[in-house]
Parts: sequence; C-alpha cells; structure tokens
Amino acid sequence: MINKILLAFLIVFSSFSVQAEITFTVAYENKVQFPYYMGETAKVLAEKPGAAVELVKLIESKVPGIKVELKRYPWKRCLSELEQGNASGAFNASYKEKRLKFGAYPLKDGSVDTSRRLTTIAYSFYKKKGTDFSWDGKKASGKIKSIGAPRGYSIVGDLKKLGLKVTEANSTEANLKKLLAGRVSAVALQEVTGDYFLKESAQFNDLEKVQPPLKTKPYYLMISNQFKAKHPKVAEQIWDAVAELREQKLQGLTEKYFQ
Repeated sequence: MINKILLAFLIVFSSFSVQAEITFTVAYENKVQFPYYMGETAKVLAEKPGAAVELVKLIESKVPGIKVELKRYPWKRCLSELEQGNASGAFNASYKEKRLKFGAYPLKDGSVDTSRRLTTIAYSFYKKKGTDFSWDGKKASGKIKSIGAPRGYSIVGDLKKLGLKVTEANSTEANLKKLLAGRVSAVALQEVTGDYFLKESAQFNDLEKVQPPLKTKPYYLMISNQFKAKHPKVAEQIWDAVAELREQKLQGLTEKYFQ
C-alpha cells in the first residue's frame, strides 16, 4: 500500500516537474547591433554576447520556471521562426502592425505598451563626406539615387513613406561599403550600430553621420502567438520582467561594452 502511494506521489511530482519548467526559445539577429548583440555569427557568444542578449537571459531570474534558450538567424528568419512558433520570442523588434501576424507585443488598454519596451534606439542617415545629401528632420535633399537600409528592418517602410527609393542589404557593413562605392547616396542605420562601425573601422573614415536623427523608436521582445495562447500569464510576466530589467540592469549591461 505504501509503495502504491509512493508511486502515485512520484508520478504526480514527475508530472509537476515537467510542467514547471517552460522552455522559452528566443531568436535574435546574426549580425552586430552594438551594444545589444555582438558577433557576425550564428553562434551565441559565450563572452560579451551583447547587452540585450544578457538582459533576455536574465528573464530566468525574474520568471519562475522559465528556461531561456537563444538562437541566431537573419532577421527575416527570426520573424519567420516566430510566426511558425519555432521561436517563442524575438528581439529587438520595433512595432509594426503588419508584424502582428508574426507574434505579439506587450499591450495596455489595447495599444502597444511602451513602458514594457526592451530599449529605445534612434536611426540616423550616414553619408560620404563632401556629398550634397542632407536631412532637415522632415525631408531629404540632394542628388539622391537611393538610400541603403538593413534588409527586413522597419525603417525601410519609413523611408518609402518619405518618397525615397530604398536598396536593402544584409548587413551594416554591406550597406556602408555600398555607400563608399557610391552605389547609394546615404544609408539609414540604427545609431548605436552605425556609430560603432565608423569608430571601429578605418575603412569608413570617409563617412559621417547626418544630423538631426531620422527617427527614434521603442524596441520590444515579441512573443509568438502560439506561446502567448498556451502560456498567457507567463507571457505577461516575461514582458513585466523585461521592463523591470531594463530599468534595473540595461544601463550597466550596456556600459561595459563601451569600456
């Protein structure tokens, strides 16, 4: 009788243990977005992987029973994996209504909740020194062929709304090389990444940032519709954790990448 009770207890405990840990697989881009993620590689770096990568991993410390696993892909594939439910989450994603088919954003009163963003990033134009491209905060002017931009990024749509022809490239470095070669008149990049490449690589000494900034956007950890449907309370806890970690940890995590 005791053995039967013990066996029943072990079965229940085993079932509880399996259910207690939820794997949260998160996808992010396999390119450098300094300081948020580092390395032009499909590997998740063991040391200094990026401030946003470290922050997302810390979700484990805030949400009981969550095990975060990280994967790296080209950005468009990150969204595809999210849509298919192969990835439970993806970052850094700015808000676009058409991305709702890929996954969910944190919401409040039916609108995206900026208080639960992961970070905020500004975009700027970069041009070759001495060229006539200019930006006054509302309109671009000069002899404009096309504008380079990262493939699949939301800024592509913003540029097209300004009436600009856009040429997409797979990486920041590829965009900057096109600019050097005169194949585009300017490139639109996230400042943290564009500034990093101009500072770290002498090959881009002939390039400069254009003022004022093009656009500033909040960025989020998206969660797959499948994960949110299966674990609605956990999804909210994850977004709450991101907001808390951003306030508590992000600045410190970021600073070490500038040292």
